[in-house]
Amino acid sequence: MLQRVIIAIDFSPASASALAIARQHCPGAKKRLLYVMKPSDVAGPSSAGAFSGAGSSPLNAKDMRNAAEEKVRAQMQEWAEADDDVAIAVGSAPEEISRHAEEWGADMIVMGTRGRSQISNMLSGSATEWLVRNARLPVLVVHDVPLSDSMKEKLPPEGAVD
Repeated sequence: MLQRVIIAIDFSPASASALAIARQHCPGAKKRLLYVMKPSDVAGPSSAGAFSGAGSSPLNAKDMRNAAEEKVRAQMQEWAEADDDVAIAVGSAPEEISRHAEEWGADMIVMGTRGRSQISNMLSGSATEWLVRNARLPVLVVHDVPLSDSMKEKLPPEGAVD
């Protein structure tokens, strides 16, 4: 029986489906919802300006990161149920998901996939593909699929999905 399940969240319909399926099929497991921010999401408007004397100070950059994390945390709380853990990381999505899963002692990773084309994956890479190939624990991949009525009850609130 699964004790701990980490669910990768990116606020897409596919990740909403992954969350619903994890809730349906792992009812007794502790769940951690993990959002991974790209470093560019928390960087200032111009990283070059910091070196040239213009632009934002390191303190302003820290404030910008905190503001970005708080915005994401608020969205995550809309998706979370009372017993769910919520975590935010910054970095490469597949590497951070794998690292968090191992450190937290997860039994399985659950994540949605958008089903991009092979060309798109070749150009930008696929977090899902990387995790399936490299994670040290099982990965359940969920497409944005039609859900049964009982699974729809496990979705995040209306309007919370991008």
